[in-house]
Amino acid sequence: MNYRIFNKQVFEQAQLRSVSDVAFTEEELQIGMKLAVSKEDNTLALYLVDVNGQKKFEVRWDDSTELFAGWNSAWENFTWCLDVVSN
Repeated sequence: MNYRIFNKQVFEQAQLRSVSDVAFTEEELQIGMKLAVSKEDNTLALYLVDVNGQKKFEVRWDDSTELFAGWNSAWENFTWCLDVVSN
């Protein structure tokens, strides 16, 4: 595994069902909830964020970010980035 999981409970929930019921701390509302980060490049991370009251997934890498409504698209993008980092 070329990434570390930061919030195993939410990480696993995201794969199986909606994350709309996940509660954020005040800090997580501001910066997002980190779910996973690359072991080789700590600027590459997968977050759960709140956008106008809706939970979305965000892949952050260096100074770029990309938002996704669904887990599958976000995970596909995150793993593609992991592959790029490792090559």
